[in-house]
Amino acid sequence: MTTTSPDTRRLIFISHATPQDNVFTTWLGAHLASAGYEVWSDVTKLIGGEIHWDNIEFAVRDHAIKMVSVLSKVAITKRGFKDELSLGVAVERKNSFSDFVIPLRLDDLDYSDFPPEVIRRNAIDFLPGWQQGLALLLRKLDEDDVPRKSQVDTDSLSAWASSFLKAEDGVVEEQEEVISNTVPVITLPKSVFISQIRTGASRVPSCIYPGPVEVRGKLAVSFFRLSGIDSSNYVHVSEMEFGHFLSEGGADRLSCKKSDVRNLVVKILRSAWEAHLKSLGLLQFTFSNGRNGYFRKYSEAAAKYKFIGPTGIVGRRALFGRSEKKKVYWHFAPEIFPSYGDSIDFFFKPRVIFSEDGLTPIEESGRSHRLRRSFCKSWWQDKWRDLMLAYLASLTSGDMLIRVPLSDVAYFEVGITPKLFTSPVTFSDPDRVSPDIIDDIDMCESVTDIEIDDFDDEDLESLEEEVE
Repeated sequence: MTTTSPDTRRLIFISHATPQDNVFTTWLGAHLASAGYEVWSDVTKLIGGEIHWDNIEFAVRDHAIKMVSVLSKVAITKRGFKDELSLGVAVERKNSFSDFVIPLRLDDLDYSDFPPEVIRRNAIDFLPGWQQGLALLLRKLDEDDVPRKSQVDTDSLSAWASSFLKAEDGVVEEQEEVISNTVPVITLPKSVFISQIRTGASRVPSCIYPGPVEVRGKLAVSFFRLSGIDSSNYVHVSEMEFGHFLSEGGADRLSCKKSDVRNLVVKILRSAWEAHLKSLGLLQFTFSNGRNGYFRKYSEAAAKYKFIGPTGIVGRRALFGRSEKKKVYWHFAPEIFPSYGDSIDFFFKPRVIFSEDGLTPIEESGRSHRLRRSFCKSWWQDKWRDLMLAYLASLTSGDMLIRVPLSDVAYFEVGITPKLFTSPVTFSDPDRVSPDIIDDIDMCESVTDIEIDDFDDEDLESLEEEVE
């Protein structure tokens, strides 16, 4: 008999080794909070004078819907961590919860050394990269229908950020508009077509189709009538209004969960997006996390793309350049990928790659890593912001939208103006140059796009090689 209904539980409890894994835990908590989840961790929730164990037990027994257990070489030696893990497994069994404890692998802890409570479970691996692990964790939480808020609790998020940055002294209670790395999908297609795969049909190369096709079981989803193009392999079943497909109809027709429909839509949008970037002449580079970045080859007649930001920022930036000191070319090659939460948006992750010929990316990970660390060291936040805005502007035909074909008649449109968020606080750092001054300087630099490579870091790079 359950003591607490899952419907009354909302907290994601993060169990970790203190203080060794505090930085990761605070980083993870901030990202989960920004995604709308309610997060509990002793890094930010416990205040001096509270009874440590009573708070943890209360949170896990009565309010947690998931316990995220951060496994590391240090954590498995900590008595408190092991007690928390045992408590989580006990709560899971008593209440018959499914996957209540989610193990994360933070470092190179051998899987055979996992605590016995979770040794047979699939752990989400954060060792290849924190962002990559976060994406898998968010997918798991979404699949398990963990509740989250449609509006992010800015007060809670500010508390997490304040703890992470140790910036309490510089926090000022004054609202500030913040440019995000998210651009909205403005227009979606009107209809989606669901087709049945004929018995014994062979797989047909996707190159014959005018847009992406996703298959689930014996049904195929597309934005064009497959039977009209490939009647030997597909039978037309139905045409469904796209909004209905997203809300209820898709899950019913495909006999799956709503989250599966969302994932299917995201895959279609991503395929169409990447095909569109290739059609514009951009080149593809696959990063270690499996995602693709798209970049422009170097040209001596370097185009500088004019942009207008959401807060009135105006400037120009080149998206590639040449470093004579390092004898390499740099290319801005961001990851841009769709995500379906309360709305469908595209997320922008800035990336820089290097080449020796202006065309072929350097594959050697160690060298690329050292180049990024030294070459981009003095690229401040405003530089990355301008590159994002210029890159988005470069994908349009002069308007403020990017139209991406889904078929010969259907398309979706992505805005190039990033979403704005209002922070309830701002940060005052007396050692930092005024943002107004930075914008004035940057406007001058944007005209000629001065290369940020004018500092002497050869000794630093050599020292990094020795350390590594």
